Order: sequence, then C-alpha cells, then structure tokens
Amino acid sequence: MIYDVILTKENDQYIARAKEWPEVTVVENSRDAAIEQLKSRLLDYLSNKVEVVQVDIPLSTPSENLWLDKFGWFKDDPTFDDLQAEIAAYRQELDQERSVTNKDHN
Repeated sequence: MIYDVILTKENDQYIARAKEWPEVTVVENSRDAAIEQLKSRLLDYLSNKVEVVQVDIPLSTPSENLWLDKFGWFKDDPTFDDLQAEIAAYRQELDQERSVTNKDHN
C-alpha cells in the first residue's frame, strides 16, 4: 500500500509523519533515514497496534435532489395557473418599484 508522508526539516533534523496516521511520527538526522524509519514504524503500527475496518454509514437524507419528490404536486390543482399569474404580476410590480427607486437615486 502507498501512504503519503509529510516530511519537514527543523533544526537539521527530519521529521516524517504519515499523513493518514499523524500519531506515527519519527525524527532522524537524514531524510532517507526518516523515511525508512517511518516505513518501519507505520508497518508495525498497522500490523500490531490498530485494526482498520470499514463501516457503512447510511446518510440521514438522500443525496438526490430533495425537490424531486414535490414535482407534479400541483398538476391537478385548478388554481395553479391563477397562482402563477399572481406571482408574475407581483414580480412585475417589484421590478417597476425598483426601476422607479433607481431613477430617483440617479
């Protein structure tokens, strides 16, 4: 398996840390020694100190579009067209008010 290693240098020493396992860290005098020591410690850690398991966590809400189950609710509503006309008229009214307000400020 391939793991990412975060390698830093401080005070002439190399610090190697496993990205996925930050508790596995080594400090060595050379870059190569730090990497080799980290490989050894990481192997020991994963083989003897922890157990890695996979779990399935069901999401509480579906990742689908939440509006899809509302689609078609008004298909048989006789007042739907009236509602759409009122919404359009209200939007036109707002647009006219904004237009007048913008003219007053210019």
